[in-house]
Amino acid sequence: DRIKYRSTAKKEKQSGLITLSSSFQNDYFTDNNNQGFFYVEIEADKYRNSNYNRPPMNLSIVIDRSGSMSGAKMNNAKIAAKHIVDNLASQDFLSIVIYDQNVSTLHHQASVRNKESIKRKIDGIRQSGSTNLMGGATQGYEEVKKYYRSGYINRVLLLSDGLANEGITNPTQIKRIIQGKFREENIANYTFGVGNDYNEDLMTAMGEKGNGNYYFIEKPNEIAGIFKKELNGLMEVVAQNSILNITVPNHVRVAKVYGYAHTQKGNNVRVKLNDIFSNETKGILVKYKIDKNTMPNQLAFTTSLSCRLASNERNQRLALRTVQRYTNSAKVYNENFSEWVDAQVVLNKANYKME
Repeated sequence: DRIKYRSTAKKEKQSGLITLSSSFQNDYFTDNNNQGFFYVEIEADKYRNSNYNRPPMNLSIVIDRSGSMSGAKMNNAKIAAKHIVDNLASQDFLSIVIYDQNVSTLHHQASVRNKESIKRKIDGIRQSGSTNLMGGATQGYEEVKKYYRSGYINRVLLLSDGLANEGITNPTQIKRIIQGKFREENIANYTFGVGNDYNEDLMTAMGEKGNGNYYFIEKPNEIAGIFKKELNGLMEVVAQNSILNITVPNHVRVAKVYGYAHTQKGNNVRVKLNDIFSNETKGILVKYKIDKNTMPNQLAFTTSLSCRLASNERNQRLALRTVQRYTNSAKVYNENFSEWVDAQVVLNKANYKME
């Protein structure tokens, strides 16, 4: 009985300002149990950089001006966009993209020199037509790419009710494109839902897949506080350019990775985590299967985290080697489950089903 014999499996751990931990769901595998879960967790200590100087921002504000945005929605979107402009400095770069069934660039990517001129352009936006949401977002990415620098804050900010009905409208396809933009071009996507009837599922998913945040704008002046919170959060970045690599042995096939988007090449799973913030925890769960035809005596998973620490601006690499062993004893197997990993398995499976 598994419940009767439950205990805690071994947990590998390497600490510092960032702690890297890993564990199998069970320290052992058997002939009858040739699949399992491997969990990796990254935890950051409390940190705040009092000497932080904000890097330049490279933003594109993408505004939905379709017919569904008429009235208060359009007014709120314009006020919110102008609040963003007011919070930028001359070192920052900005463009304004607008869309209905067509897409146009109202203000091309350039340094923020004349805020009043930009705000007048925003005031002149009028709503009409249907909604080519993905077309507008794509143009926003193209504008940001013009002044892309790895040290800049490169983001697309989408203000919309998310009611897409022109161009690419399939939510799965939209999420895949947004995820690819971050993975390949390192440009984050932040979404701001406008109006009580906004498409929460799509706008939320676009923010998540684009490695950004998502917000509902009930009142347009709220965006000033949101923007300030985002900028203050940059003072609490513990590490940047964070990449996690998990390498599995030849006897193992990765069946699924929960928690974050990933790429896989051969035996290596690569997860691009980007920034790690103060007191933040990131967890990645890997489901795998062991080849029954070449059942080994043990399996060794290696995990490495490479990043650049904000405290000393130096590159750091943490690495762990976690071993799972073969047993033909059901008793040994049942006594070596990790409650820590068990909890993550239940949580991630539930989240996946809800999604």
